[in-house]
Amino acid sequence: MDLNIKGLDPAVGERLREQAEAAGLSVQQYLRGELTRIASRRSPAEFAGAREPMGRPEFESIRQQLRNIDAAEHRL
Repeated sequence: MDLNIKGLDPAVGERLREQAEAAGLSVQQYLRGELTRIASRRSPAEFAGAREPMGRPEFESIRQQLRNIDAAEHRL
């Protein structure tokens, strides 16, 4: 697949060139790797859709754990 991105902010293009250069890659190679990495992860919408809503017991357990952490930090 070939992509053509129009209207990219010049500062973004320059930053991508810098990152590619630092990685020892051409911009095309760098972006190919980054796009592959992005595509391999689930999007926030996919992640949210795959998870069952948290039940009250799980919520209360996490809430208590956070309270314990907060109390421990205040004792320091």
